[in-house]
Amino acid sequence: MKKYYTSGKYKAQSEIRRKKFDKRNARTKYKRSVGLHLKKHYPLVDDDRLEIYNDAHYRKTSHDHLIDVWAPEILSFIRNPNDVLAFINRLRSHFLDRLPVFVKLDNVREMDHDGIVILLSIMVRFKAFKIDFNGSFPKDAVCKDKLKRSGFLKYLYSEFENTDEYNLSKSLIHTSANKDVDSELSSKLIEEASVTVWGQKRRCQGVQRALIELMHNTNNHANLLQERHQHFWISVNHMPEENKVSFTFLDFGVGVFTSLNNKPVDNKFGNWLPKMLAKFSFETNAKLLDLILNGQLHETVTGKAYRGKGLPGIKEVFDRNDISNLHIITNDVHAMLSVNKYSLIEEQFHGTFVYWELNTSNKSCNWYE
Repeated sequence: MKKYYTSGKYKAQSEIRRKKFDKRNARTKYKRSVGLHLKKHYPLVDDDRLEIYNDAHYRKTSHDHLIDVWAPEILSFIRNPNDVLAFINRLRSHFLDRLPVFVKLDNVREMDHDGIVILLSIMVRFKAFKIDFNGSFPKDAVCKDKLKRSGFLKYLYSEFENTDEYNLSKSLIHTSANKDVDSELSSKLIEEASVTVWGQKRRCQGVQRALIELMHNTNNHANLLQERHQHFWISVNHMPEENKVSFTFLDFGVGVFTSLNNKPVDNKFGNWLPKMLAKFSFETNAKLLDLILNGQLHETVTGKAYRGKGLPGIKEVFDRNDISNLHIITNDVHAMLSVNKYSLIEEQFHGTFVYWELNTSNKSCNWYE
């Protein structure tokens, strides 16, 4: 009788076991080699160890099921709006189609705080809807370090649910997303910012007004079908060596002009266009945004004196020198208020982005408990 261990069935089972053993052994050997390298060269720095492991992991792990999306070389919304918007819109398209992405940051050589905030907010949206989101690191050492210090890596490997509020504050950058007007949050952010700028707590009524107006705008106008539907993102970047703090406000709603063009007839702005054209000449949204920020849309359409609400209220804050270096990007317009310039941009931004700075030249008041 033929012995079992010489049979074809036994040999086939042995071959399967051998392949499993070889695969397990190779995986263990790879993990050990990475771990020994980290232990030898990075014995104390956990973030660096995590980063190098993941660099090796990206090289070893196939991400064929992910769609590569290349980030622009200058990842700054206020300095490079067209390229950043093209990047955002590619990610938006994949998000709407529920397609997983692999963000290629390899070629990024300049990165500003606002670019990191946009990247964070997009990442959270993907992960909250359980769509795979991964990426590579910039080859540029300065950008790589800036991304790491921002706390981005900590959140890249976190799980998120689709909730009303996110708090991403495990870093030098405080970033929060919410759907509600939150005066307590804005007060806390302003208190911390004033200490960075003036070395003590100060009241910054203009900053408080700007934040509250933007929160209200997102709640009331960012979604065409229902209020309080869109998240707004507030991020604060402290620069103590310059006695300066920057604020970034972001929502991925519909933008100012899309919202305006879709007002129902019974809304106070429902018949805005013929009234404005009867009084003003404007061929582009760039000129229209100028009129809006100066309160002329509200006064012309409603027939009432302008009371400083919404975006015009934020321009008033800027004009009073309560804030500096104000930028507004919405739909196809980039407004640079510091140089009174309104430019059309090639890409369409589905949302509203507002950036400003607070420094020692801006107005503030004594703090009181």
